[in-house]
Amino acid sequence: MRAERAVELTHRTRDPLAESTALDVLTGALSWAGDTYAAAATTQRRITLLTSAPETPAATHELIEALGEAAEASLGTGDLPAARRWARRLAEHPLLAEVGHRATNWLLVTDALAGNVDEVLANSVRFLDAWQRAGSPAQSYLGRAVAAVAMVHGLRDDHDAQREWQGVLERLGPLPAHTYGYGPIFDAILLLHRGRPAEALERMAPEPAQVWKWVTWIWHHWYVALRTEAAVLAGSPAARDYVTETRKIVAGNPVAGAIVDRAAALLDGDQQSLLATAAAFETAGCRYQSARTLVLAGTDHAEQGAAILTNLGLAPMAPPR
Repeated sequence: MRAERAVELTHRTRDPLAESTALDVLTGALSWAGDTYAAAATTQRRITLLTSAPETPAATHELIEALGEAAEASLGTGDLPAARRWARRLAEHPLLAEVGHRATNWLLVTDALAGNVDEVLANSVRFLDAWQRAGSPAQSYLGRAVAAVAMVHGLRDDHDAQREWQGVLERLGPLPAHTYGYGPIFDAILLLHRGRPAEALERMAPEPAQVWKWVTWIWHHWYVALRTEAAVLAGSPAARDYVTETRKIVAGNPVAGAIVDRAAALLDGDQQSLLATAAAFETAGCRYQSARTLVLAGTDHAEQGAAILTNLGLAPMAPPR
């Protein structure tokens, strides 16, 4: 691969900024090829390189970009603790103190997917205040954080707040990535919470190859895993095929893998395997999905899961219909 050769050649120059740029290109190439884990490893290699580089304005800007990329890549592999570590480091960077909407962008997405509701609510205030002070710029890269916050308010049944954040999303302009990329992820999570799996499946109707430009890099594993769960809960005749194929794709991803395992357990009526996914989600740092599993398990487990959702500040889950 030419990108790998470029990394090798820039490494010989002993210029960390040149090598960082080459690693960035390599990350993109690996992502586009569907090698999610190699792409993530490359982003962390870039962070290590820049952390040890001399502190210059150029190196600082490169590090800020690399931190965002590392957070993205960690989300793509389901490594929520790492994603949160990189995102928090970005949010706390002194250079971004006056641009809170950029600083908190990935932290909001990570906490929303993990179910860290209090953190989302707190950081969304910083995001919105900074965005408005900056003149409410229509920057498309902000859409994922805005959509994540809107989803959390939807999960809380706070319809006024959800509408407010949907309004912010509309002000960012037409966003193909919302239509085909992160949008289906957040919409599916909310629709599944509300017991509407058929609508969630419809939201993710395109095959990943049809929307590859938008789901590759971060969202591919989330997309196929949630699509599989929606197919199972909606009673799709293709549900078992979804499980079989998706397991191959998400192998090694602790969150997406647990979503698929949960779907398989629901399909087979395997209560023991279903409950095992609750522990897997908890270990992966995904409290929301752990609680969701308990509710889906029924009986006393459902009461426990419902209590956890309440403690997280979320509305009760609706049964699939």
